[in-house]
Amino acid sequence: MHINQEDDKLDVQHIESNQLDADAQRLQDLGYKQEFKREISLFVQAGFAFSTMAVLPSWMVGFGPSISAGGPSSLFWGWLIVSPFVMCIALSMAEVISAYPLAGGVYSWSLLLSNEKWGPFMAWINGYAYLIGLETVTITLAWTSCQFIFAISNTLNLVQVSSQSAYVGLYVALMVLGTLYNLLGIKYSTYLNKFMVIWVLIGSLVIIVGIPALAPTHKTAKWVFTEFSNNTGYSNNGMVFLIGLLQAGWALVGYECGAQIVEGTKNAATTAPRGIIICVLSAIFQGFVLIISTLFSIQDVDELLTSEAPVATFFLRATSNPSVTAFFLVILLVAQIGSLCNSILAAAHIAWAMARDGCLPFSKFLYKLSGDNHIAANCLIVQLVICILIILPSFASTIYWQAIMSTAVISVNISYGLPLLCRLIWTRNKMPKGPFSLGKFGLPLNAISVAWVCFFGIVLCFPSVSPVTTKTMNWASLMIGAVMTFSVIFWFISGRHKLIRTIEKQ
Repeated sequence: MHINQEDDKLDVQHIESNQLDADAQRLQDLGYKQEFKREISLFVQAGFAFSTMAVLPSWMVGFGPSISAGGPSSLFWGWLIVSPFVMCIALSMAEVISAYPLAGGVYSWSLLLSNEKWGPFMAWINGYAYLIGLETVTITLAWTSCQFIFAISNTLNLVQVSSQSAYVGLYVALMVLGTLYNLLGIKYSTYLNKFMVIWVLIGSLVIIVGIPALAPTHKTAKWVFTEFSNNTGYSNNGMVFLIGLLQAGWALVGYECGAQIVEGTKNAATTAPRGIIICVLSAIFQGFVLIISTLFSIQDVDELLTSEAPVATFFLRATSNPSVTAFFLVILLVAQIGSLCNSILAAAHIAWAMARDGCLPFSKFLYKLSGDNHIAANCLIVQLVICILIILPSFASTIYWQAIMSTAVISVNISYGLPLLCRLIWTRNKMPKGPFSLGKFGLPLNAISVAWVCFFGIVLCFPSVSPVTTKTMNWASLMIGAVMTFSVIFWFISGRHKLIRTIEKQ
């Protein structure tokens, strides 16, 4: 009996060793060497993306102001409309990552799904679009975490805080703490995401069940599913409904972040696509029940629209208890900080992947991994400095902060669509098939995904209110245009030579 157990143990170790060798071999086939430790399981892969999406805090933090664009029916039906398109993108990404399990994610896919002439340029442009998207997402997560902390303090009347200096100071502290945690290595990210999955599941259940149970009154089903309101200033209700889709669009991003840790994932070609699909299905279901619970529990819509902290106001009116309100806010805060830590890691890893190909200034410095745990420490530290510098202009105007939020959503959505567009134009059925394949449905789902990204990208550029002034203008397109202009200029000056030489070496 003892001998059989030992034999079984040896067989398992042999299988795992072969699988790790297969992962490293696939990387080598794609022109790269194995540099991260393979220690990430399916649970962590799916949990990383699920925690990064953070539907619970992401949707809650914006639903108050968003209810002005269409009312409750817009929030409910908007989720149902956006979700199938997000699922199409997720399935398309799952098929691509199964064929190309690379930490560069959408950046690397844009290269591999294009032809030799256009591949380097498409990868370069998409890399910069995605990098600025992840950086602005990280900034947004840190800032909204500050909002939760100050909402807790103000609700409990501990310290009433509203100054911009306090927000920026706490923002810097959270960014430093998130960076320090990721400097411990991917193993600690694994610990975090195992905890976050459990925290979010229990926290979601507590809020979804607790809020309606404590609410003194409840809205009718007719109000939740059919009430349409327009407080945007636009006369066209169709446009107002489209603006209302932004809430679902903001909450349903981040599922691709698992690609940034895929080179540390066991059996990556199978685990990564499964992780994306599990993550998105879970997020869609979580958001659906959260929306139902929240909309039925709203007490005063007008108060939400004028409140400086609509989430805290919603909880306070639904529970009539500051302590319970603070408890619910803590649930959201922890989920948001977990998402922040994941976003910091994902952004650093995409920067590392781009530096590996010489796409960033000071690429040799950024490409270095530190310590026995192979940590992208240089990327993490440089990213911290950049995120602190980027937030400083918010002292001058809150318009700048709003532009950062819009830039995050637009940039990420653009980067989702570009590799799928490259496949439609150049690769089509020539793409190698990984263990996960959509078969004949692959190209149609790609086409639907690209069409949705194009449409939604235009909607995301709409100003949220009318008339449009310097304070209400959506400046995201200007910020994205500046980054893309820099990337194109840098491409012609230096990038086209560096990236093409790197590809030729591979």
